[in-house]
Amino acid sequence: MQSEEGTEWLMELLTEVQLQQYFMRIRDELNVTRLSHFDYVKNEDLEKIGMGRPGQRRLWEAVKRRRAMCKRKSWMSKLLPILNPTRWPASQSHLPHQ
Repeated sequence: MQSEEGTEWLMELLTEVQLQQYFMRIRDELNVTRLSHFDYVKNEDLEKIGMGRPGQRRLWEAVKRRRAMCKRKSWMSKLLPILNPTRWPASQSHLPHQ
């Protein structure tokens, strides 16, 4: 989902809440390139780039949902390594021996 390398996730997030017109300003003026960068963004910053209060509320809800989704995926990958074979130690195979 969020590759940390690109900003496709940001465009997806903004599109979900119909705020895609703020993509360039959030990325370039507020320097948001990772989800964690929203920790440092304030409502005043969003006002300065022209986003109204309803848009801000939609954005913060979308950020909250995205964070929860990322935490859930992270937690699940730690809990269920069977679904992610790359996390298995090389010396242990969970596949039956032939």
